[in-house]
Amino acid sequence: MRFDISTLGKLADDLSEYKDDVELFWDTLEGETDVMDLVGSVIKQVNETDANIVACKHLINTYSDRRNTLEGRRVALTKVLRTILVRTDQSKIPHALATVYLRNGVESLNITNPEEMPTQLMKVTSAPDRTEIKKQLKAGVQIEGAELVTGAQTISIRMK
Repeated sequence: MRFDISTLGKLADDLSEYKDDVELFWDTLEGETDVMDLVGSVIKQVNETDANIVACKHLINTYSDRRNTLEGRRVALTKVLRTILVRTDQSKIPHALATVYLRNGVESLNITNPEEMPTQLMKVTSAPDRTEIKKQLKAGVQIEGAELVTGAQTISIRMK
């Protein structure tokens, strides 16, 4: 379905005196164009897209659960190999499929009490308090480097 937006704009301008009577405005515009067919088509596509989004989210959850199960299985299987190496007091198993090694753990840092750390070993970060800045801007306070902006208009579709 082809639709000429410039023609629609011109017709809407011609019907500007009826803009307050929404039903009359759209009935008249529908008589001159296929705008309501287009709107109906778009609404159906929005609904189908919403259903596809829900289906994708469901698939993501399903596959995420499956991935977690598989990751758990891998951990259990590697524990079996570790147990075999520890019980046999060996550090490697030469096998036709692969060689399995028991490696020492990697050294890492564990901070047990961050409050006791010397200040020269601490990172300090700061971030704007967005809630307070917005509150003050709404109250009329001028704040250098900040402004209130209104987002783009959005579409709301309420199904009947």
